[in-house]
Amino acid sequence: MSRYKNKFTMDAVREFWDGVAEHEYEHCNEEIDRVHTQRFREALKRLRLGPGMRMLNVWSRIGDGIPWIRQGCSDIILINAELSLEMLKVSKKLSPEEIHVQTSLHELPFGDDSFDTVLSLETLEHVPDPLLFLREIRRILVPGGRLVMSLPPSYAEWTSWLNAIHKFHHGEGPHRFIAPRVVKKMMQEAGLRLDDYQGTLFIPLEGELIEKIDVWLSDLIGRSFLGQLCMRSFYVCTASL
Repeated sequence: MSRYKNKFTMDAVREFWDGVAEHEYEHCNEEIDRVHTQRFREALKRLRLGPGMRMLNVWSRIGDGIPWIRQGCSDIILINAELSLEMLKVSKKLSPEEIHVQTSLHELPFGDDSFDTVLSLETLEHVPDPLLFLREIRRILVPGGRLVMSLPPSYAEWTSWLNAIHKFHHGEGPHRFIAPRVVKKMMQEAGLRLDDYQGTLFIPLEGELIEKIDVWLSDLIGRSFLGQLCMRSFYVCTASL
């Protein structure tokens, strides 16, 4: 058993996201649109997509990241993998032309060396055994393949406590936000070489100026020790040869 294993189960995670899939998830994200879509904007900067590349979008939810990925490069082989069947149903309605697969987060239904790139946004904190998930990512990546991953650092757990009181959105469900130093240790154990780490900030207000301030602050402190105090951490990794 992995020493990083969490106390919640895969079934509990699936049941929570099944319950918010149809209406609550999309409505809540519309309310905080710029904060929600920051993950896609930042991911595009790091993906390095090219024609013919094989890409896995793992824990794709309702597929709201698909247009952003296609904007980055339309000519890729994209597979969207999701734990929640109800989330997957919504994604199929919104993007019927795309490939959708239901999956466990412990055993990905793909062969070794299947993908050139994997995108994993706000996933690791919901996985019962996060090290096992990262090992699966390494297995399905070609040697030298790229993983772009985001998740909130442990510092950001206060946002979940605040939401439990004020109900700003649907909540996180079963989860554990993980300290960056622990995530980096797991990546090393999984055979993933960390190429870049950056904490990012987002001010929960709309406007082009606010977005520029977010980017400026993230660039200023995101790669320093203060990056672990940001709201979202981005990791870029290469699958070890």
